[in-house]
Amino acid sequence: MRRRMARLITQSGSIRKPGSRSAKFWAVGVLLVLGFGALLLSRPVTPPPPVSSEKTPPRPDARAAEKALEDAVPREIAKAPQKPQKKMDEIPKENALKKASPDQPSKSPPKEEKLTTKAGKFSRADTVIGVLMAHKVSRSEIQKVLDSVREKRVFSRIRAGRRYEVRKKDGELREFVFQLDNESRLRISRTPNGTMTASKEDIPYSVDVVRIQSRIRSSLYNAIADGGGAPVLVHKLSDIFAFVIDFHKDLQSGDKVEVLVERKHLKDEFVGYGKILAAEFKVGDRRHTAVYFEDGGGRYYNVEGESLRRAFLRSPLRYTRISSRFSKRRFHPLLKRYRPHFGVDYAAPRGTPVHAVADGVVTWVGRKSQAGKTIKLRHGGGYRTAYLHLYRYARGIRRGRRVLQGQVIGYVGSTGLSTGPHLDYRITRRGRYLNPLKAKLPKGIPLPRSLRPAFKKILEERRTMFDNLPLLKDSQASRAVPGPLFATVDGRTPNL
Repeated sequence: MRRRMARLITQSGSIRKPGSRSAKFWAVGVLLVLGFGALLLSRPVTPPPPVSSEKTPPRPDARAAEKALEDAVPREIAKAPQKPQKKMDEIPKENALKKASPDQPSKSPPKEEKLTTKAGKFSRADTVIGVLMAHKVSRSEIQKVLDSVREKRVFSRIRAGRRYEVRKKDGELREFVFQLDNESRLRISRTPNGTMTASKEDIPYSVDVVRIQSRIRSSLYNAIADGGGAPVLVHKLSDIFAFVIDFHKDLQSGDKVEVLVERKHLKDEFVGYGKILAAEFKVGDRRHTAVYFEDGGGRYYNVEGESLRRAFLRSPLRYTRISSRFSKRRFHPLLKRYRPHFGVDYAAPRGTPVHAVADGVVTWVGRKSQAGKTIKLRHGGGYRTAYLHLYRYARGIRRGRRVLQGQVIGYVGSTGLSTGPHLDYRITRRGRYLNPLKAKLPKGIPLPRSLRPAFKKILEERRTMFDNLPLLKDSQASRAVPGPLFATVDGRTPNL
């Protein structure tokens, strides 16, 4: 380059002599131009990058910086001091969910619904279906209840005042119990497979024994009420002593009655009377005793061990008074003359039921001139009975029909030659008329000898109770704590 510049200067011949001032300036300028040109030629030239439509990727150093930034936070957290974490088996059960997932709120397990029991009594208009629907039992569950019982008639025989209980869990019916009668109930329970099963069982009452003692002044009803009892006991006593006492004729003012009877309680509530264990009437100078003996067929016996159930009832109906007695010479109120009266006239309201006094066969059903509508029965031992002046006959009573003791055969009337509604009752033995009020009728069947020792033991226990138990009207008898309606006989509640 320098040689090229020198050659140009020589050829031009325009260089001045040394010492010339302009020549010096010119030489310095030429040298500066040459130096700057040499500097430019010595630097390498870099071509421009190619133009592309795609987005330019970040440089490697920028990507490394971003990755380092992302890893920085976890490393700093790891460096921070942390408490030692317990194992899952060491964490308490109630905090296990919180420890296992600290970032999420723990959900408590759903609470198990408790078994609920609702009790009540059937009203006059209630039905089983209506009661279950009132307790929000679904129709499908009600159908299962109905299907569990073969005899559907039990659902239509519900009486007012009988108890029921409905047990539910998780909104489903688990058990339905309702009272069938005074002694039994029906339990309908859910099985593991979802069906319903029904079972009949005895009601586990709590029972205590009380003593009632009273003196008859106006009637047996008033005497029992004065002793603290209820009218239902009068009917029980009438049935027990019906073969040995004529309650319309024999009882007089001043006679005494004493009773040992069971009282039943359910859930600390009095629900009624149970069996009469023993009873005694002092009628004038006579004493009539009845003792209940379970081993003797569940019957009542006197102190000699003879059954109080006799072959004949003392009277065939519940009457108000005796209007005419047995007589061989009685003045007839309509015929106005004396004639024999071989029966007893029991005055009673029209339509009063008339019962057969003993087992027998119907030998006559029809009307007689003066006797009106009449029924005649033939019994064992040569005995025959007749029932005159009836209003009508009971359904099914016809000649040749067999009847049982106590069965209703007709109703009191005033047909034939009669002055008012009454029953003319007559009894004969082998063709001879007997006085129904005085006839010595067959006694009850005695206990077999094998049962006599057990009966004597029961008899002594009842005598001790008569002597030691306090009177019901003078004290409040203590009661055992009753079990729940759903408890079984052994006191346990079934697991559902």
